[in-house]
Amino acid sequence: MQRSGNYGYHTLKRKPMKRLMLFRHIILFCLSLFLFSCEKEEISEPIEVIMPLQVGNEWVYDQIEYNTDGDVLSKSSFRRQVMKDTLINKTTWYVLNNGMIVRNDKDGYVYYRKDAREHYITYPSPEMSGIAYGYQYPNYTLWIYHRRAKDLVTIPDSPHANQAYEFSFERQTEQKASSSLSTTWMNEYVTPEIGMIRTDWYYADSEKLMRRYELVSYRVQ
Repeated sequence: MQRSGNYGYHTLKRKPMKRLMLFRHIILFCLSLFLFSCEKEEISEPIEVIMPLQVGNEWVYDQIEYNTDGDVLSKSSFRRQVMKDTLINKTTWYVLNNGMIVRNDKDGYVYYRKDAREHYITYPSPEMSGIAYGYQYPNYTLWIYHRRAKDLVTIPDSPHANQAYEFSFERQTEQKASSSLSTTWMNEYVTPEIGMIRTDWYYADSEKLMRRYELVSYRVQ
C-alpha cells in the first residue's frame, strides 16, 4: 500500500513539469518564427541605387560661372571621390573627400548630419519627392524643396549619357528684415551607372544660367 501511495505521489508531481516544458517549447517556437519573419522582411526591403558608391569611385567636374548675358566669367575644376566606408548605427555609409557622409537608402540618396544625428535626403525616391527642409539663419530663413521627375529626361550635349534622372531643388529665401522672398532653382542630372552628370544653377527669380558643374571624367567600379 505504501508503494502504491508513493507511485501516485510522483505521478501527480510530474504532470505540471511536463506541461511547463511543453509551454516553454511552444513559446520558443513562436518567438523564433516571429524573429525569422522580421529578419526576412528587413532583408527583402528594396533599396534603389541612385549614386554608385564604392571606395575609390571618382568624378572630375568643370565649374563654369556665367553672367546674366550668358557669357563665361570663369572656369575651374574640382574632384569628388569616395574615400572610405564607415558604420553608423550598424549601417554602411561612405565618406566623400569633401567630408559628406552618404549612402543609398529607401528614402533616396541621403547624407548624414552629425549635429542632428539623422539623415537628410539629397535625391529623393519617387515616394519622397517633394520633401522640404527649413533652415533658420540670423538674417533669413531658407526652405529647400527636393523634387524628382517621374521619367528620364534628355541631357543635351553630354558625352557621357543621353538620359538621366532629373532632380530639382527650389530654394526659397525670406529676408527677416524686409520679408522679401526670392527663389533660386537648381537642377541635377544623375545616372545610377555613372553618378552626377551635370548641375545647373540659375540666378534668383530668373531662368538665366548662373553656374554649371559638368562631368569631365569619372572612374566607377
